[in-house]
Amino acid sequence: MKKNKEILSFLVNIVKNAGNLITDNFLVTQKGLENDLVTDLDVKVEEYLIKKINDNYPNFDIVSEEINYNKNITNNCFVIDPIDGTINFANGLPLWGIQIACVAEFETVAAVIYLPKMNELYYASEDGAYLNDIVIKSSVVPIKNTLYSIDGTNNLPIMEKMRPFSSGRRNLGAACVSMAFVSSGRLHGALLEATSHGIIYQDYLLQKRPELLSLTNRDFIVLQ
Repeated sequence: MKKNKEILSFLVNIVKNAGNLITDNFLVTQKGLENDLVTDLDVKVEEYLIKKINDNYPNFDIVSEEINYNKNITNNCFVIDPIDGTINFANGLPLWGIQIACVAEFETVAAVIYLPKMNELYYASEDGAYLNDIVIKSSVVPIKNTLYSIDGTNNLPIMEKMRPFSSGRRNLGAACVSMAFVSSGRLHGALLEATSHGIIYQDYLLQKRPELLSLTNRDFIVLQ
């Protein structure tokens, strides 16, 4: 639909511009839980994205990591994580990203993951999934040969469940990076703790790969 393409183009543009706001000068504070960090750039990027959305889509709700974290997903809304992988970002690791998705009339219609330090822009709509404007494909291998990522705060139980199948795991520290790498074939699967609106809606990027299967249990979303 033309409207959905316009939304995707809008998201791509504002996410690219948001990336230009990020510098190496930032302040780090702790949000609450141990190792749950936030920087002033998280807030700055989020405020910029919220303003752009409000200016262009005033009738849509916004759920976001820092400012609107207590709001629920609605039938017409945008979901934002300004810097997913803040601990990586704060420590100079390049594995972090800006992610945003749009839900319109109860359906996720567009999603973007931008990894600025890697110069990689992932996006998806009904037309498929792309990396830097090139169609991406996942990689399917026998399960014993899989390399998968695991992200979450309590990984040991799910790691034990996976041990009989594959021991090739990585903890990348950013769910958006795991999803991007699965969608482009660098990883064969991802186990993501299902506690984030961003995880639930950014996996739209992966749903655009028909050969990927999405499974869920009480604590984790499994993408393989």
